[in-house]
Parts: sequence; structure tokens; C-alpha cells
Amino acid sequence: MRRLAVLIALAAAVCACGGSGGGTSATGSSTGARAASAAAAQPVAAAGAAACRSGAPAAPSRVPGAPLDTVLRVPASARGHRAPLVVALHFAGGTGAQMEQATRLTPQARRSGFVVAYPTASSNGFWSADRDLAKLTRTLDAVARAACIDPARVYAVGISNGGYMSTVLACRAAGRIAAVTLFAPGINGVGACNPRRPLSVLEIHGTADPIVPYRNSSGRPDEDIPAFIAAWARRDGCAATSQAQRVSTAVTRFRWPGCRAGTRVEHVRLTGGRHIELLPQLRQAAVDPAATAWRFLSAFRLPAS
Repeated sequence: MRRLAVLIALAAAVCACGGSGGGTSATGSSTGARAASAAAAQPVAAAGAAACRSGAPAAPSRVPGAPLDTVLRVPASARGHRAPLVVALHFAGGTGAQMEQATRLTPQARRSGFVVAYPTASSNGFWSADRDLAKLTRTLDAVARAACIDPARVYAVGISNGGYMSTVLACRAAGRIAAVTLFAPGINGVGACNPRRPLSVLEIHGTADPIVPYRNSSGRPDEDIPAFIAAWARRDGCAATSQAQRVSTAVTRFRWPGCRAGTRVEHVRLTGGRHIELLPQLRQAAVDPAATAWRFLSAFRLPAS
């Protein structure tokens, strides 16, 4: 029943996600959104001294003082020292708790020693840059007060509409997000994307996605990959074409060499992969979504300011 509830929530993405085109034209950005972007550019505040002491008590399961209701998981291996943080952003119509169940990031956090925060969007389970960007960045500050976080190792993982919001963070808050992993992101409405630095991105997508279509609509000969990730490779100054590696019958990984500042842009293609079913289909293809996301993210740190 729990898995069914997750799939039902994912289905809400049908009316909430945009296409996978490479453009990021603004759709009526407000003054409030510009102010939120300015605030987002500031680095995550240093963790409170109490949370970083040896023998610090377990962190609360909900983040106190956060403007977004946020499930917080701090495994024992991530206590008493500055640990990486993954903020996991749910699909349209979902919640942070459902994102935890869908991604299985919490068991990965226990194995690898990082903190995971699962916030819930402020209205109807749907992420909006204008409404949620400032709240999300203040939530990151609240997490840093509740747990001992390394501000140079803060990452975002997003699915569908949560992939949209993770892209907003990458575009407008590159000063506090080290890297992102996106599962079938719906990017329409992200707005102008001018990150203050090159930023590493892993995008994972199924070729049979009926909600956020996979096919490259740009007309460029980029191995028929989603235009969004090809555009990000150009943004990071990577090589013009990617290098393909066949992982299995259904899975192909694309990497763009030569990206600026040591960043990486990668894409994983799941042949026959759909939208709502993407995570379980990846597991069936012997690709662990949580382990794959963490393996990519953990290679990166924010540059020293």
C-alpha cells in the first residue's frame, strides 16, 4: 500500500511537469523571486557548536524553525562532525516522507555517512520557484543549525517537479549547492539560468517517458539525448559531444569531457524507462538510484570562497 501511495503521488506530475527542452526562458519572474535568488546565493550557515560536539545528541526527526515541513535523517556515522547534506525534493503532489520511501536515500545515508533532509513544498505538494526558493534556502539554514553540516558538501536530488526545483537551486544558488542529481526533471518555468559558477549535474531519464518526453527537441546531433542536459554541458564549457558507455542492454551512460573547473556533466539513459515508474525500473535494470546519485554527488565540493 505504501508503494501504491507513492506511485499515486507521482502520477500528479502529469499536470505539473514541463518538457525537457533546453531553453530556460523566464515565465514572469517576480521581484520576490529575484530577492530569493540573491538570498540563495549566500553559503549555508556554519553548524551550531552543539551539533558538532563529540557525543552530540541525535538530531530531531523534523527540522525545528524551518519554514518548510522537513523530515531530517542524521545517521550515527554523521554525528559529531561536519557531514555532507543531501536535500531531496519530491515529485508533484508528494511529500518529503514519500520522497524518503521512493528514493531509499536514508539507507544509503546510513551506509555512507551523510545527512538527508526531505522538505515538503509549501502548497499542495507542488514546487514553485517564486513561492518556495526563499523558504527552501532558509530551510537549509535551519538544517545546518539542527545538524552538523559541511557547507562545502551540500547537494540536491530531485525527481520530476522536484527535479525542476533542484534545477532552480543549481541555476540560482550555485554558491551553496555543490552538485545535483535529477531524475526526469520537469524544467519548464525554471526561468533564466545563469549560475555563478560551473556546476556538476547528473540527469537520469527514461526514453518512454510520457510526461517529460525524452527526445531531444533542439535538432542538435547530441546522441539524441534530452536537450536540457546537452545545454548544461555547453553551459559548463564541456566538449561539444559526449562519450557513451553501454552499461547494460537497457542502460547507457553519457559523459561530456573537458568541463570547466573540474565539473562533470553526465546523463544516464534507461531504454524503455517511463516517468512514474522510473525508480523501480532503474532497480530492475540493476541501477540503484540512491547509490548512483550519491556516487556522483560525493565527488564534488564547493570551491573555497
